[in-house]
Amino acid sequence: MMLFRKSLLALTFTASVAAAQDIDLTPLVSSVGLTDTILALKDDEPSPGRNFALGGVLFLRGIEKTLQLRYRHNADFGKLGMPVLRLPLPPNPEATPFYPGLVTDLFRDLGTDMQGARTVLTNVQGDFGVILDLTRVWFDINENGARDKGEGLMSAAGAAFGRAAPQSDLNSLVVRFDAADAAWLTAYTHLLEAFTDVVLAFDPTEVIADVSQSIDAMSDLRGAQPNSRQSYLRGFESWVDTFAMFYGALNRQPDPVHTRALRENLLAMVAQNRRFWDLLALETDNDREWIPGTGQVSAMGIELPKDAGSLWMKVLDDAEGLLEGRLLAPHWRVEPAAGVNVARLLQNPIPVDIVTWVHGHGLLPYMEQGPLVDDGNLRQFEQMFRGDALLFMVWLN
Repeated sequence: MMLFRKSLLALTFTASVAAAQDIDLTPLVSSVGLTDTILALKDDEPSPGRNFALGGVLFLRGIEKTLQLRYRHNADFGKLGMPVLRLPLPPNPEATPFYPGLVTDLFRDLGTDMQGARTVLTNVQGDFGVILDLTRVWFDINENGARDKGEGLMSAAGAAFGRAAPQSDLNSLVVRFDAADAAWLTAYTHLLEAFTDVVLAFDPTEVIADVSQSIDAMSDLRGAQPNSRQSYLRGFESWVDTFAMFYGALNRQPDPVHTRALRENLLAMVAQNRRFWDLLALETDNDREWIPGTGQVSAMGIELPKDAGSLWMKVLDDAEGLLEGRLLAPHWRVEPAAGVNVARLLQNPIPVDIVTWVHGHGLLPYMEQGPLVDDGNLRQFEQMFRGDALLFMVWLN
């Protein structure tokens, strides 16, 4: 049975190869989903296009696994606005109870999956074309092996990109990914792994358990008697509970292994982003582009302003300056002559104490004289895209 299944997948994938350098992933992904697409790609002969396709599907499979874990436990974090946690989730009528280590487990596995995807992407050398209709990509959130309502990639894109995202009811959105996009995707694996490093550095498991237990204890004290301010407090109560978990996790000694890895991943993201824009500048075609260069139009119908790429690189240059310690983060106590050395803070981290950090004395060991990062480039970028700046930041990473 397994041999028959593998043969069927191989035939489906072979039929999707449109030309010597072009692979159309759409029929395979839409029919069998991400997990079986990975099996088919792993059985195929390595090539630049196959390696990119495999790395891309491994990337998407990492996202899918976060949705599946959350669905199993009805863990809806949509209001937090954090990467992957903000993605929409249908209710699970047969969910198993939430457990305090879920967030840590989710991000630890996501980091591993991003590393796996990146390992494959490093073997992408040479020209290729991988064609994919994004409207036919789906996440098997409830793990039933079929595409159900709300499981399409475009539904998730709406939550990730906000109001300016491509509409989820599009009939098709065909993109031809090429060599430059391999650098873009590699940069994105570093970005998502950087977020996992933040969570793992401040592992919130113990704090979530403590706050949850205290909520249960206070609920027992109140008993069945209705609270006269119940309707007024409902939203406030949720906010306070979330803040208590965040503050409790951040106000603990972070793991320096992960804060240092955070810095390295962000630096690698910047380097891969530069590589992307260098490769994009060499392109002469205009064929269903993902992110368009000069004279190109995105498959989403978006044409970037002429200076968007160069301005975005200046924003990343500023971020790199902070991460390398060449530029300092401003603090109201010591600017403009001095600031906070973020690179040293990530190398030898301390708990995030909001009161002492705002006051300044908690950050004093990391303050020094030197040039400050200027938010002028970021402000120009925001002005260029006006209300859609966040969309383009997520898109360009």
